[in-house]
Amino acid sequence: MNEPGPITSDERELTRPVFISYATADRKEALSLCKALERRGTNCWISTRDVAPGDNYQEAIVRSLRSSRAMVLVFSEAANNSDEIKKELSLASRYHVPVMAFRIEDVEPSDAFAYELSTRQWIDAFESWDKSIDSLVGRLEQVGGAHDHDEAAVAAASRPARSRPILYRRRTVAVACLLTLIVISGTAAWLFLRPRAAVAHPMQVRLAGFERLSPDLPVSLPDSIDGEIVSAFSDDGVIGVSTASAPPPGTAPAYALGGTVRRDGDKLRVIASLTDERSGASLWSNSFSYDAKDVSRVPRWIAVAAGNLMRCGLFGASTYPKVLPDPVLSDYLQFCHNDAKIKFDPEKALEFAQRVVAAAPDFSWGWSGVEQASIDAIGTAPSQDRVTQLRAQAVRAADKAIALDPANSEALAFKSYAIDEGNLIAREKLLQRALAARPLACGCEHHVYGKMLEEVGRRAAAIAELQRSTDVMPLNKNTQYALGMDLIAEGRPEQAKKHLDAYVDLSTSPAAPTYVAANAAFITFDQGATEKFIRDPVLGVPDIEQKAYLAALAALRSGDTQAKAAAAAQLVALPADMRDDVSASLLSLLGATREALDQVEEAARADKLFARSWLFLPNMAAALADPSFPARAQRLGLMPYWKASHTKPDVCSAKDPPPFCRMI
Repeated sequence: MNEPGPITSDERELTRPVFISYATADRKEALSLCKALERRGTNCWISTRDVAPGDNYQEAIVRSLRSSRAMVLVFSEAANNSDEIKKELSLASRYHVPVMAFRIEDVEPSDAFAYELSTRQWIDAFESWDKSIDSLVGRLEQVGGAHDHDEAAVAAASRPARSRPILYRRRTVAVACLLTLIVISGTAAWLFLRPRAAVAHPMQVRLAGFERLSPDLPVSLPDSIDGEIVSAFSDDGVIGVSTASAPPPGTAPAYALGGTVRRDGDKLRVIASLTDERSGASLWSNSFSYDAKDVSRVPRWIAVAAGNLMRCGLFGASTYPKVLPDPVLSDYLQFCHNDAKIKFDPEKALEFAQRVVAAAPDFSWGWSGVEQASIDAIGTAPSQDRVTQLRAQAVRAADKAIALDPANSEALAFKSYAIDEGNLIAREKLLQRALAARPLACGCEHHVYGKMLEEVGRRAAAIAELQRSTDVMPLNKNTQYALGMDLIAEGRPEQAKKHLDAYVDLSTSPAAPTYVAANAAFITFDQGATEKFIRDPVLGVPDIEQKAYLAALAALRSGDTQAKAAAAAQLVALPADMRDDVSASLLSLLGATREALDQVEEAARADKLFARSWLFLPNMAAALADPSFPARAQRLGLMPYWKASHTKPDVCSAKDPPPFCRMI
């Protein structure tokens, strides 16, 4: 990269872009800020929009910062905890780029930010959005020649009449120590962000079109499929979609997605394939079958399936400094295919991921593929020995992935599943590192952190993370479902509705609406609706489980002590694979709180994902008040986590909190 040339005209200086710095969680707000500034004539650079497909992300950041006339920091709680923003601030200081702090939350800067920001003037956007934008535009106009001034002059020139300074005092020794740390962190930031080899070729997919083979299908169907795919990628920062009629010139791999659609009796058969147009190699293909009556929904379903597959495969490939050979990329796409992007077959996904790293042992995201598939395979492992083997394999693969690429947020996030699930402190540290590393095209790091926050009873914080995940990837039905159910549990059904409707829309299962309604009824404990769904053949509740559930509901209606005890005994006697959040909650409602807590502990010991989160369902309130709960919370890792993190579960903020809250 070359240094930017000298600027001799104030007018020309004002055409230089303003660099928008933000945490991934604030992506939506940052884009809104960018659009608002540009409507007022201020040109902006923002990574989610302006890093071209195939560009090296870190190199693009450095290049843009060096040539910016100012940096606007979207400041929030998420930004306050972002290591990436600390690096960008260090670079801004190095290149004498003035920094404007645009505060979207009433948050004071942490120690790591205090020195860099203590002399800056702040604009509080949470008080009046439009006025704050106008104030920011005025300040940006004042720093046209800021690159040629020293930092003190920049700070003086940028001081507005109506912004509120953040005052931060510290002792001289602390200042000296912090200055030393800043020098070290600035050097580390440069080492981390220094130009690396650019991505070997653009990660852009050309839509080759879907051919309609049955004349009785709607003429518009192929165009509808293309339109849905384009829409699915409209806000993606890495994988691009092109509607060009031919591949771009050159010799680098050029990807094309196309296929055919035909009627097959009462089914629609869609064959989709991804090819390398240079080599002619088929990288991935699949045949999808849908009910013909759902023809209007098929374009969306194909876009979701193909979009999730390409996001996984090509995003991973984009992190590799070389071109993945066609056979290796094909195996990696098959890993994605079987790792729940198209279907869920963890053993097959593991087989393909292992083939990838055997062929490309320096491919970090291939190793995180081994990690993910190993974790997924735990759920179907035939023995505890196999579980132990898979867990160790996942940790080794995660460590290899992180050693090859410290910014591999996928490896960091999913390692939180591979380590001891009771070590909640270590799990959260991994997830916070993942959030500060390379943003994932699926928003999965936010989803995983949200689910972990559910496990420690911090549902309000979990909702915020799941919302951030859906902001990045609204086509992920699992995140939409998780967010919707958390909102139901919080007593916010109107907000939950759009997310649960999205889940149903994205799901190809005809049972999806019933599944959603049944779980919502159970969380709110609508007894009549719950009983109806237990009997519903669409859900297929096994007879032994159905009888135990119905006995529990009948006992609760009767209020009879003996009936409750008999119903609790039936729930306790259920086979281990049927003892879950439903049975534990019913036990708590029946007054068998120790038995309810036993089922949670048993599930946690058996490595059932998210078993700890069962404790914080609304129906488990009585169990949390049980005298044995504090000791169990200690064994489950909850009490050490709350004390070390200085947090409490949301139930401790209730008007009449359970007794254990006084022990945190």
